[in-house]
Amino acid sequence: MKSYGFDSHRPIMWLIELINKLFCFIPRPFIISPDEGGYRASPKFRGGMKITPLGPGYYFWLPLFQRCVSATVTPQVIDIRSQSVLTKNKENLCCGGAIKYRIKDVVSALLKVQDYDQSLQALSLGIISQYFADKEDGDYNDLNEFVLKGIKEAARGWGLDIMAVYITDLGDTQNIRLLSEHTPTQIVPVKDDSE
Repeated sequence: MKSYGFDSHRPIMWLIELINKLFCFIPRPFIISPDEGGYRASPKFRGGMKITPLGPGYYFWLPLFQRCVSATVTPQVIDIRSQSVLTKNKENLCCGGAIKYRIKDVVSALLKVQDYDQSLQALSLGIISQYFADKEDGDYNDLNEFVLKGIKEAARGWGLDIMAVYITDLGDTQNIRLLSEHTPTQIVPVKDDSE
């Protein structure tokens, strides 16, 4: 069906946009649950933004001038994917684990680091690689402490409380990551040619 210059949906879309713009002047409720924290960003008269931390409760905000954001602050555990690591004496190992943390400063966690979950995971992979690169012997009893200390130092200022690091996988295998967004990491044992 051809249209000859008249779009029947155009007046309706214009009206919907007008109503949305008018609603920007009306204060809206913002609820922060007991397991969350957040902040409200408001413009300053001399430029920049005023950031106000918000605890659990009921708030009002103006969408045209303000922005409200919240995040869960209760303890969380994220996965450290298994990765191949090489020791100083060229021994191949596979290591993976988990990090337990909580947000202690919501403003810093949301504004001073892009994505704290992904950043913690990438940070821990680098620290684990560094640990094994300096190791010659097979004694890895201090691995948890080394990774915990390294993450705490590197993530200082992110508003996170790193509570614990757990090493869940440590073995004589190499991992092969399949390059796909939706495929989980596969651990494939590698045979030794000397056997």
